[in-house]
Amino acid sequence: MKPKHLLPLTAVGLLLLTGCGTTGPLPSFNNAIKPEWIKADFDGLPGDEFIATSNLQDVVFNDRGEVIGWYVKLYAGTPFIKKDGTGKYDFTALKAQKSIMNLVGQPSVQVEGAAAFPADRRAFALRGGPLDPAQPAEATAPQLTQSLPQNRQDAVFRYTQGGATVTKTVTLRPRSFKVDVKTTVTGGPERVTMLFPGLAKAANPRVQAVPVGGQPASVQGSGTTTVQNIQYAAIQEVGGTFGPGQNAHALIVRPQAGTNADATLTGGAQSLLSVTLPAASTVEVFGGRNELIHLYQSGYTTLPGLFAPNIFGQISLYIVKLMEAMYKVIGNWGLVLILLTVLLRLVMWPLMQAQGRTTARMQVMQPKIKEVQDKYKDRKDPDSQRAMQAEMQQVYRDYNFNPAGCFSTFVPFPVLIALWSTIRNFEFDSGFLWLPDLAIPDPLYILALIYLIVNIGQLYVMTRKNPAMFRQQAFIYLIFLYFALTFPAGVTIYIIFSTLIGIGQQILINKQVEKETASIGTTVVQKTPLRPAKVAKTIDAPKK
Repeated sequence: MKPKHLLPLTAVGLLLLTGCGTTGPLPSFNNAIKPEWIKADFDGLPGDEFIATSNLQDVVFNDRGEVIGWYVKLYAGTPFIKKDGTGKYDFTALKAQKSIMNLVGQPSVQVEGAAAFPADRRAFALRGGPLDPAQPAEATAPQLTQSLPQNRQDAVFRYTQGGATVTKTVTLRPRSFKVDVKTTVTGGPERVTMLFPGLAKAANPRVQAVPVGGQPASVQGSGTTTVQNIQYAAIQEVGGTFGPGQNAHALIVRPQAGTNADATLTGGAQSLLSVTLPAASTVEVFGGRNELIHLYQSGYTTLPGLFAPNIFGQISLYIVKLMEAMYKVIGNWGLVLILLTVLLRLVMWPLMQAQGRTTARMQVMQPKIKEVQDKYKDRKDPDSQRAMQAEMQQVYRDYNFNPAGCFSTFVPFPVLIALWSTIRNFEFDSGFLWLPDLAIPDPLYILALIYLIVNIGQLYVMTRKNPAMFRQQAFIYLIFLYFALTFPAGVTIYIIFSTLIGIGQQILINKQVEKETASIGTTVVQKTPLRPAKVAKTIDAPKK
């Protein structure tokens, strides 16, 4: 690599490592976020708010247990909440919302500069009788607890309004997007309506509900409809040729413990679920990414009409079920990923073998190809070009090379894409070795360095006959190092071990192909038939 290339590359690397993407579209590199409750002034108005923070999301409650900010992270582990030297929290990154989704809406800004969170855009807000989220209420300080081994953060909110007393118990799951909400209303109406605004940045989400034993009913765009006795109700980002993308979001409400619920669906950009519940109710809420693996781990893929996986999704489901089966035996997610990598490489060994032989033969015959190309490099007339193609075809025949063999590279792609997506979105419940969490990037950058080494090693094995190609592609791998820094650790572990197995396989193939082609030059000469030498004919002189 030329020295002039090193300076800009180093500058780009340092810029990325400084965490310049903290509030932009790029992730920051950091340790796993330890889930905790934060008590601080979030909205700039009198009184404190209560923020549950984790790798996946930051959820902001007011003192009535209403969610005024539900921030789902695009990159798990991104620390949007900062803390200065005085111990004061800085929520600027959260409110900027450049690479983060606020499920309950974008707050308007008042004249004096304080953010206003509309009463009708607060999740878990209650209406009915004297209960009105737009009116003041007398609230007591909530009870905040958490148990990380049990994967839960709990809060009990109590407030009184117009003679009705509300007790709301909220349980968040730091390693998933699920939230349990148990509500008891005394001294008020027998049924109340709980609001679930969602997907504020989605211009036209699908708002849907399925009654128990019935068919889905939905609203998309303007309109309102009501569904009785729901099995679930949801607001989902939809669209795209292959369904919702990796960054699509969903808000799903499921009644629990025999709770009978009705839902009013409101479509449009300001979509809203209004769920009517009894005075004592329990609901389970999913607020996060509308993505197959997260929905599967939360137990939502069996719900009718909620999510229809494509071919890659079907493969992902098989992979994740295999991972879960291996985990029951091994009990360690890091070892599961290593074993899964080995098993899949063994399954794909024949296909990779075909591709490896194609690559090896290409490297062996590269000098001969270059010789033919150099021979005709200054001869562009049609006859010369046809002659060059004929000689190239002869080289292919001599080395038993089939250009169509390159297509075998694409055959494993559906499995590899599905595997990458599965591991990327899977929420592990433990770390591995020095890694605190397999679902976020390695905070020590060790995996990224190993990733770089093994990929350059693989490149060397595949381009050993062409040093110029090695130098060109090695430079590209240094740029790809950034992506290794952002990959979840589980994904990087898979790539490293898969590449190591690929290197071993390619070394074996190279030796086989070199042995097979060692005598090609001699064989080519022997194939050329020798013309018999002309024998002089002797004529006897006539006898006298």
